[in-house]
Amino acid sequence: MPDGVSVIICCHNSAKRLPETLRHLAVQSVPEGIRWEIVVVDNASTDDTAEIAMDHWPATSPAPLRVVSEPQAGLNYARRSGILKAHYEIVSLIDDDNWVASDWILRVHSIFASNPEVGACGGQSEAMPEISPPVWFKNIQGAYAIGWQHAYTGDVTDALGTLLWGAGLNLRTAAFQDLLTHGFEFIVQDREGAQLSTGGDTEICFAMRARGWHLWYDHELRLRHFVPKERLRWDYARRLMLGLGKAAVLFDLYLSALGRPPFDACPTWKKTWFPQFLKALRQWGTLAILHPADCFFQPEGSLVALSFEKMRAQLMTLWCIRGHYQKLRDHIAQAPWTNPKQKAPRV
Repeated sequence: MPDGVSVIICCHNSAKRLPETLRHLAVQSVPEGIRWEIVVVDNASTDDTAEIAMDHWPATSPAPLRVVSEPQAGLNYARRSGILKAHYEIVSLIDDDNWVASDWILRVHSIFASNPEVGACGGQSEAMPEISPPVWFKNIQGAYAIGWQHAYTGDVTDALGTLLWGAGLNLRTAAFQDLLTHGFEFIVQDREGAQLSTGGDTEICFAMRARGWHLWYDHELRLRHFVPKERLRWDYARRLMLGLGKAAVLFDLYLSALGRPPFDACPTWKKTWFPQFLKALRQWGTLAILHPADCFFQPEGSLVALSFEKMRAQLMTLWCIRGHYQKLRDHIAQAPWTNPKQKAPRV
């Protein structure tokens, strides 16, 4: 594919948020030798997202803006559609509430150009709350994809955790297309409309790593993440934790199937459904016994209450997939994209 950066903005009813996001992209400081474009994915919107996008992009910009339609609601569908329709070698996944720094395109391009082994990279984000945030927000801002993802700039391929956030996630287009060619499919059901399921970004990172690509993090790759007032409410935080709990079960499946820590040293019997369910039940029960008031009354600001909600979602998810847990694990472990020897040539 031609050298350059395709910025993918996945939108579902984004008419109110999109203008500010586009304004920050319109003032990018990009050298003439770097080509770039904006691809707005209209994901089953019922407002005038497409029209707003076209109206708020400067006609004099060196980067063209296109709107593509993805009628199937869901962030995973929107991301895939946008990436497959990108024109350039690098794709930058920007959410409709991400305000990137003026050197974003230049820095993303430089990271991939200097590190041919890198398949994905990300950076840090700063909260831009619509109202003064509650005191508990700073303790869980990572769940909102805000803050430093890693302690250092550099190769984070072997780091633990969620690896790289979807907000500001940048991919080598050929690497993602190679995953699809070798049968990669999302297992986690990422956001659909108002639902707070999450994890498609982490799945991409797991798959990239299994395929042999490296992951990179850069503190200087910066964006500001707008947080509307309704997302600063306690009920939203609790629902967010439920979504994270559901996704955590499937992340453990990936780590187990691909032999990553903490499952790399586990005997085979510990990687089956029953031990995982007992572990989650024990953790959930311990919280309930030690902190019953926090767990069952869930006072605002209680981190124990949020952990309890997350563990509850893990238990529910494990119970729901009890009959095909092993099948899911085998599906991941035996997938063609887990074999780095078949990887496409570096670009």
